[in-house]
Amino acid sequence: MRNGQDAAELPRRKRGRPPGSRKTTVSEQKRSEPRDEQLIAIGTSGEKGWSPDEGASSLPHVNEVNEEKLTYASPEGTSTSFSNFLRTILYHDRTEITRVAREMDVAENTIYRWMNGSSEPRATYLKRLPDVLPEHRGQLSYAINQTFPGILDMQTVGIREVNKDIYRRVLDLVAMTVEEDTRFWQVSQTIFEYALLHLDAERQGMAITFARLMPAHKDGIHSLRETAMRGNVPWPFDIESKAYLGSTTLAGAAVTMQRMLVWNSIGGGDRLQVEVDDYETSACAAPVMRGGSIAGALIVSSTQPTFFNDPMACQAVVEYAQLLAIALTERDFQLHTLLNLRPMPELRGQREHITHSYVNRILTYARKYDISRLEAELRVRKEMELEFEELARTQVEQRYSQNEQISEQEKHYRVSSSGQS
Repeated sequence: MRNGQDAAELPRRKRGRPPGSRKTTVSEQKRSEPRDEQLIAIGTSGEKGWSPDEGASSLPHVNEVNEEKLTYASPEGTSTSFSNFLRTILYHDRTEITRVAREMDVAENTIYRWMNGSSEPRATYLKRLPDVLPEHRGQLSYAINQTFPGILDMQTVGIREVNKDIYRRVLDLVAMTVEEDTRFWQVSQTIFEYALLHLDAERQGMAITFARLMPAHKDGIHSLRETAMRGNVPWPFDIESKAYLGSTTLAGAAVTMQRMLVWNSIGGGDRLQVEVDDYETSACAAPVMRGGSIAGALIVSSTQPTFFNDPMACQAVVEYAQLLAIALTERDFQLHTLLNLRPMPELRGQREHITHSYVNRILTYARKYDISRLEAELRVRKEMELEFEELARTQVEQRYSQNEQISEQEKHYRVSSSGQS
């Protein structure tokens, strides 16, 4: 051994760079950097094992990427209707890009890659984008359909059966809540919130409404009135202008026939001759019953034209209606024999009128007759029901008269034509 040293004491040769190697200088680093127009294609995503659609937490050094460089098109990118439109609405708007990335749960760099076409979003992201950018919903949906045909119409997972957990939650609320009004509100909101998560997990657009039977007149019950509602975009979260549903609505037909009814497409052969609400392209209504009595109807409306072709979706609506009945009192239910539903005006016109006059009329009645707000509200509801009923009757008579005139004109024309021949 050299100098008497033991083999174990000899210094080991270090692994790594070969002798004589040196650190790269700053100037050399700059020469080796990718050009600006290539940065978006390479960026930080060039690191092994990273996917462009992964979340922000998995993106290394994302904040080191220069925003101005990212906005240039990649040589590898492909310009599409989707990427062009996304670039048009988000270009140079860093705040909006940050918001979209956060709501989509992706890195900001991923949004830039979608914008220049160097990366295509997964189907789940494409379906969520119109909800994240609701002000551009129509144009964005069109661009997505142009670039990825049929992707927005794909139904990834069928509707599951109603979980028993919602039954337990409803029973607990009914058992623990003393006040009747509070009990109904808590149970209805719990059911609506759960049902929206169950039936519209991808937030494609849905509304759930409970319409309660109005008090009976001398000749029976003339309509239902919307009482509680919860919706996903494009519907509002809640509804303020509550309309009256008569014999020409799906809810009216469901309570009259005492069974669940469905229509699945506007103009389709399976659709009943019922009025269609805004945003609605399919709907299901189930009566809320106890024994032989009825309290109203639960209506579920969807933006998807064939949503209720799924039997599990229809069964879920029936079960939610049964759960809602648990929260109601005996006096909320009325005999089916009392139903004498009348036509009501179209829903949009009703809501516009109610928005402008309902609250003012209640306040006026409370002052004029020195009654409580609740008493005034009940009186205004009854009067509005009769007013809408009369308006609908007048409209029907006018349409009938116009049809009679047209028939007479056609008859006269046929007689004149036959005489000339």
